[in-house]
Amino acid sequence: MKNFLFDTVAIDAEEIQLLDDTYKELKIKFKIGVPDQSEQFINKFEIFNNIPGARLGGTLLINYPSVNCYLNFVKFSYQNSMGGRGGKGGQVTQYDKYQVWAFADLKSDFGRILIRRETFTDKILEIIHPVELKFNDDRVFSNLFYVVANDREKAKAAMTRAFRKILVEMMYKDFVIEIINTVMVIRTIQPVTPDHTISLAEFINKISQLT
Repeated sequence: MKNFLFDTVAIDAEEIQLLDDTYKELKIKFKIGVPDQSEQFINKFEIFNNIPGARLGGTLLINYPSVNCYLNFVKFSYQNSMGGRGGKGGQVTQYDKYQVWAFADLKSDFGRILIRRETFTDKILEIIHPVELKFNDDRVFSNLFYVVANDREKAKAAMTRAFRKILVEMMYKDFVIEIINTVMVIRTIQPVTPDHTISLAEFINKISQLT
């Protein structure tokens, strides 16, 4: 597709239409820009580097030209096998799908942090080997989220009540947040749709505006 903002190699027509619809909805809600350098530091993050074959297919700046939060559209490859027996002799089709990840430049230095929804296994392991960063004055947040940090004092100071409140409001079951000093990335495994992308953009916009 000529002048399309996303890499469409190995992307089917339905996915391209969803990307186009998503872009149009974002333009209604936000002032959208396109960066000069598309990488946007994504390679710094472990949650990107630990996924074989993940690659960046497009970036949109939110609230341009302030450029303190943006969306990266990340491509993943999948294979579909048809026919054959025992996985042999059949036809293998490779196709790509997108996920949308949100990024923000933060005003405080968080050190290095990983945040995700807490699981029952986390609770059991915490009894044996306590490493989780807890907020005793915020039981709702601490019961919902699993937080590990390389500098606990710096992380606790940066993760203010206002910051934690926004995370509780987000409530995606599948999200993972990684923060490196003053840059934050949110990964969800939801497919790209206009509604999901708008919600993610609204959330990262709230985070980026915190003082």
